[in-house]
Amino acid sequence: MMEIFFGAVLLILAAAVVLLFAMFGELTSRLPTEREEAAARDPEIWPLEDARLGTAPAGWPGELAGLAAGAGDKDAARSVLVLSTACSTCKDVAKQLSEELDRGAGGDMAVVVSTAERARGERFVQQYGLHRLTHYVDEGGAWVAEEFNVRMSPTALVVRDGRLESALVFQDVQALRTTISQANAQPSTQANGRPNGRPKGNQPKGVA
Repeated sequence: MMEIFFGAVLLILAAAVVLLFAMFGELTSRLPTEREEAAARDPEIWPLEDARLGTAPAGWPGELAGLAAGAGDKDAARSVLVLSTACSTCKDVAKQLSEELDRGAGGDMAVVVSTAERARGERFVQQYGLHRLTHYVDEGGAWVAEEFNVRMSPTALVVRDGRLESALVFQDVQALRTTISQANAQPSTQANGRPNGRPKGNQPKGVA
């Protein structure tokens, strides 16, 4: 009698395990793959027209001091990504950055996290592993708004020698990298007619 009972229990458990795996399989089949997510991202890069190009902030947060004028190679452009904890696209961008870092790449960008509450911003940083990048939690988005008139995210700020050269709205990190790289490779002309290697204006395809 006990053997029949235990046999029935084992049969029920086996059926439950099979059902559980079937449910997980169905759930997995419905989740978008990494390739599908990448294909769904808009690769277009748009200029943020109201950004204060050419502006050097009155002061850089300590966490971003390495971007200030004179802090490094003045001819080198740095990208600072402005993300918001309330923005779903920003979460996808943070995920892209995290995946780059997991592959051992992508450590060259800095991140400003705009958030209503500092604790929420810090959780966002930890959740996506952004502590591995130079980062600053901008409570209320006050710093980027006051210094650069940037109130949209995700936005990439291209900074050279402490000044804002370009502000670009984007969704795809790789597309952003390609755009900035191509722009830096395009020669432009100074007033004296000599090329200086930098395109002019807040263009969708590059830095100013």
